[in-house]
Amino acid sequence: MFQLTNLVLQGLLLSVVNGHEGHRRAAPLDTYPRNTIPNGDGPVLYYNGTGPVPGVDTLSPKPAALPSLSTQQVTDAIVQEVVAIAEGKFQSDNCSICISSVSALHIASLSLSQDAMTTVLIDICETLDLTSLVDHGTCNSYFSGTGGLGPYFAQLLQMMSLATGDMQAFCFYEFKVCEAPPVAEIDESAWFSPKPANKTTAREPWGETVEVLHFSDWHLDPRFDIGGEANCTTGLCCHSDSANANLNTTSMDPSLPASRFGDYYCDTPADLGLSAFKSMRRNVDLKKVAFSIFTGDITSHDRTDQFSQALAEYEERSAYATFKAQLGSSIPVYATLGNHDSWPSGFNTPNNFRNDTNSFSWNYELLSSLWQTEGWINETEQQYASSHYGAYAHTTKEGLRIISINSDFWYTPNIFNYYNYTDPDKSGILRFLTNELIAAEAADQRVWIVGHVPSGGGSAVANPSVLFHSIVARFSPATIAGVFFGHTHQDNKQLFYDFAGASNSSLSIRNYTDLNYDTPLMVGWVGPSIVPLTNYNAGWSVYQVDSSTFEIVNAQVYFANISNSLTWNGEPDWEFEYDARSTYDPECQWPATAPLNATFWDSVTNRMMSNNSLIQESVPGDEEESDGCYL
Repeated sequence: MFQLTNLVLQGLLLSVVNGHEGHRRAAPLDTYPRNTIPNGDGPVLYYNGTGPVPGVDTLSPKPAALPSLSTQQVTDAIVQEVVAIAEGKFQSDNCSICISSVSALHIASLSLSQDAMTTVLIDICETLDLTSLVDHGTCNSYFSGTGGLGPYFAQLLQMMSLATGDMQAFCFYEFKVCEAPPVAEIDESAWFSPKPANKTTAREPWGETVEVLHFSDWHLDPRFDIGGEANCTTGLCCHSDSANANLNTTSMDPSLPASRFGDYYCDTPADLGLSAFKSMRRNVDLKKVAFSIFTGDITSHDRTDQFSQALAEYEERSAYATFKAQLGSSIPVYATLGNHDSWPSGFNTPNNFRNDTNSFSWNYELLSSLWQTEGWINETEQQYASSHYGAYAHTTKEGLRIISINSDFWYTPNIFNYYNYTDPDKSGILRFLTNELIAAEAADQRVWIVGHVPSGGGSAVANPSVLFHSIVARFSPATIAGVFFGHTHQDNKQLFYDFAGASNSSLSIRNYTDLNYDTPLMVGWVGPSIVPLTNYNAGWSVYQVDSSTFEIVNAQVYFANISNSLTWNGEPDWEFEYDARSTYDPECQWPATAPLNATFWDSVTNRMMSNNSLIQESVPGDEEESDGCYL
């Protein structure tokens, strides 16, 4: 009788949630496999890999076979490598081992087929027991089968050279066994003319503002296993195969059951992601929102040997359809490509890497077509983005020029950054950015730069980072009004300072370590993430933006406290976290009409450095308005 009653109830509940026609409230451990928070006209979002979600064993297309090389090409390359080795610049034993190993693989890739190189990589991995480096899978599943990364490593190895420092760069960024390679000297005169005297300051604020939403790192997980192990010891938690080896628990008997609203070591479940947009509608008057920016990362963090091109495409299509359904047709979403917006994750190659079609063109074409279909970019911009790594430049109806760039071309896990390493712009992304900024400067147009991985720091290789810094310094603050990133899953600010001696217009090759910390030029706004991974609360931001200068005048952040996810009933609880002016200028010393620019955040940073207690300062959680000193 009890089982029969349950079956009847399940049938009634299923009939309520049928094609978005009804609405059903859910308890935290309710195992209903589809979203229970309405998605408007958007698609049904699934849990635990149900519905049309591609299976974990879905195979993806292989890239084209390696091209055959002439005898002359092979011999020339061998000579080049021998000469470079003979000139030796190695100090560390581990560094020498790493560089020599990669060099040997490079030589092998010049004559072996793509499949043979994949077999070599598997055999080396198994012989040396390198399973800790293959994303919790096996050597075979990582390089072949569903993982399928072997052919991509073969492509990279064939293009690498000691002559351009590729092996040292690879061994430094990937394994930390070598010293950092020297930063390339960049002749700025080959990129832009010196900054004009009338472009050293930003225009005066207009005083009227528009609202802009900033959200990032969606990472929706259609395989999220409600009630599964949320405290796993390997891989991504909240999956049906998640386990805790220390506690001998699995998703059948979890030490911490996964709430349908999310957990700290898991990707975003459907109802958490949808509730973020619901909280935007509750806390922001969307009629006042001019547009939104999404700073990248769509797909989930599935293991390499469980991910596929089909799953990436499914998740990307679902995400942008959801964004449109939730924000409506009146709020454009200006997006950028994140490292988790491709398959394999983070991999991107320049168009001239191979003689044939770029292996990742399918993704650029897909994403740009989705952006155009939703009405966020036009046909000309879509065509450029489809053939140029998802990059585009678009002018909003308010007159702001938004330049979206693919930051994977400085992202350290993108293995294709480790050939011809000394070239800071193999893809041409930064040349595109520079050309756009030159045109905007001539037109006296203000610009936002939107990317995913912040330049500099531990996630970006040095050469494109220092070139990007040069570009930002040259066009700030008169042309560039803001720089925006995601990726860190944290609410961060990144400051760009001018170079020491920058007033010397004849200086075209910079010392990138010599900065003038008395001259802050630009701030990078790094948005919080929707995803809680790893050990973060979900969050999003709203900016008040001057309608003439397009600089941010104030900002508020809202968050969902994931530690409460097992106690929420029906939907996640999103709370106000802080108001930037109230929190970081409580005595109202900053002019009310002045933007929260690099000078403002430099002042905040200096106060924190002189008073460590400010770093730990708690922010008000129960006040959504400033304290009255700003009008």
